[in-house]
Amino acid sequence: MTESDSGSVAPLEHAAPEHAAREQAATGDVRVDETLAQLDDLDELPVEAHPAVFEQVHRGLAAALGALDSGVEDTSGTSGTRGTSVTPAAPGS
Repeated sequence: MTESDSGSVAPLEHAAPEHAAREQAATGDVRVDETLAQLDDLDELPVEAHPAVFEQVHRGLAAALGALDSGVEDTSGTSGTRGTSVTPAAPGS
């Protein structure tokens, strides 16, 4: 609430949140991209259903990370930039 010039209290005007389509940047890993895409459906779901979606996304991301840690290859053929790290330049070069 805000106080107007006349001294009366006027309600704050809040614009309704715009639920514009979110463009999720591709990560380069299909497993991660598909998992994160599940978040796009949150706007259509009741709030009570959100924790289950978050848990499912968390499990999917943890599984993708675990696969990286264990050395399991991404069989989708779109593993992004994994394995393409730049080696540091040798001193004096």
